[in-house]
Parts: sequence; structure tokens; C-alpha cells
Amino acid sequence: MNFKLILKRIGAYFIDYLIISLITMALVHLSFLNPKYDEYMEANDKYMSLAQDYYDKKIDAQELSEKTKGLSYDLNKNGYVYIIGDIVVAFLYFGAFAYWTKGQTLGKKVFNIKIVSAKNKKLGLHNYLIRTFILNGIILDLFTLVSILFKEKTYLTIYTIGSEISSCITILIFLMIMFNKQGRGLHDMLAGTRVISVKNEEEIETEEKKDMEVIKPKKNKKENK
Repeated sequence: MNFKLILKRIGAYFIDYLIISLITMALVHLSFLNPKYDEYMEANDKYMSLAQDYYDKKIDAQELSEKTKGLSYDLNKNGYVYIIGDIVVAFLYFGAFAYWTKGQTLGKKVFNIKIVSAKNKKLGLHNYLIRTFILNGIILDLFTLVSILFKEKTYLTIYTIGSEISSCITILIFLMIMFNKQGRGLHDMLAGTRVISVKNEEEIETEEKKDMEVIKPKKNKKENK
């Protein structure tokens, strides 16, 4: 168990999550993307008002939870384009961008780690897309998109199931990273990848080159008489 590498991975993911959050927040303020922008902002204002009431101790946590259930439905139903945008941005950043940079997101670049194949093969785009699907909340987004097709009560049931599944996957990934010898989570297992430090990669490549070196026999020079 490499705690140093685990901490680097957590730090890298935090940076990447911050970047993705800033991008998706910027998309929310582009009104032309959302045909239901006014309804979305109205629900968002109500949500923020309730949150402020909670911080001001005007309502307790249970009351906040009850009152925000309906708002959650309104937010997601009127903001479905942002959920789709979140999926697209995640696949582009964690999938296409990581593939283009050969295994390094900006966060991983900062912490000098990268994604590599678990079987020393060249990774394809599909490997990165599988990792993204499992690791980056795409499953919950898909559950949310399906749930808003129904009425509020059914929405809450489907959304709750999706949240629980997503939480279980996240916990499983963390436990697997902690206790797997190579630090491979569920996303790594399914995608055929692992995460290593760039320094270790250089050491591995050096060792492989040494092993592949062929010692050529010395040729005896014959003197012509």
C-alpha cells in the first residue's frame, strides 16, 4: 500500500474536480444553452434562500431536507442541459484530454503521476472513457436524467437509488485503492489501467531497456597472413 501515491491521487482528483466544477458553473450562466433558464434560476434562488435560512438557524436540517426535495426536482428538470453538459465535460476532460496527454490530467500533472496500462499495452481512448464513466459521477447523472422524465415522487425514488449506487461505487473504489497491491480501483480494473508516479515509470522503462539489451559476442579478428 503506497500511501504517498494515494495522497497524490486524492490531491490530483481535488484539482481536477475543481476545474470541472468551474467549467460547469460557467455553463450554468450561459442562458442561451438552456431553454428553461428562467425556471431554473427561479428554483435556484429558492434553494439558495432556504440554504441561507438554515445557516441563519431559522430552519433545522430536517426542515431544510424536506423543503429542498421539491426544489431538487425543479432544478434538475429545468436544468437538464447542465446535467448533459456535465457528462460531456467529464468525458472530454477525463477521457479525451487524458488520452491526448497520455495519461495526465492537469491535477495528475501537478502531482507528477499518470495513468498507464496494467498490462504494459498501449491505452486506447475507450480505456479512459471507461474510467471516466465509473469514477466521475456519470452513473448518477444518467439516473438523474431518467428520473426527471417522471413525476416528482417517482423522480425522488429513482434519484435516491442512483445516489446510493453512486455512493457505494465511490466507497468500493476507495477501499480497493487502499488495499489493492497496485492501488487499482474498480475503474482501473474495468478499464485495464493503473496509476503510477512518473518517476517510477522512468525507472521501469530503464529496467526494461536493460533487460532487452542483447550482449553481442566479441568478434575475434583474424590476421591474414
